[in-house]
Amino acid sequence: MDEELEVLGPIGFKNAKEPYTKFPEAIAKVDQMCKDLCQKLYTGENTKYLVGADKIPEYLSTFLEHMKKQSEEFKISQVRQLRTSSENLQNLCSEIPHSIFNYLKTRSTARIEQAVTRINTNFEQKHAEDSDLKQEHLRMFRPNLENPANKQMTEDLNVKEQKRTEEFVDLVDDT
Repeated sequence: MDEELEVLGPIGFKNAKEPYTKFPEAIAKVDQMCKDLCQKLYTGENTKYLVGADKIPEYLSTFLEHMKKQSEEFKISQVRQLRTSSENLQNLCSEIPHSIFNYLKTRSTARIEQAVTRINTNFEQKHAEDSDLKQEHLRMFRPNLENPANKQMTEDLNVKEQKRTEEFVDLVDDT
């Protein structure tokens, strides 16, 4: 965390290399620096250009006032932009849970549908095989199977049909 704040510079509040400076203090410091340099530069005959309480040239007074006005307008515009960005972030953050829920819902639904489709396809295939086997058994079942001579064939057919029925019931129960 400290490394991240270090990268932010003075606005990170924990930058050990530079002290934290508030915006108005920084503007006042630039203003005072200009005034001090101007008084050093205007010496000798040029002191006649220094006017006012601050003893700086008139054009510099106008410039510094304009700079203060622009810096104040800049500060206000940045505060407004920060407020707008914060509101946008707040709106975005309120939408994140809905987005995550919808994503998880869609993903889970798709997985469930795929599993159901796979099971349904498998069941339909086995049901078709079972229907074919049932039709085969019905075809083999004929009136002359009642004859005592065909008793073994009738019992075998009955066993096969019971086995087929049990397997199909198990398939339905498993599905």
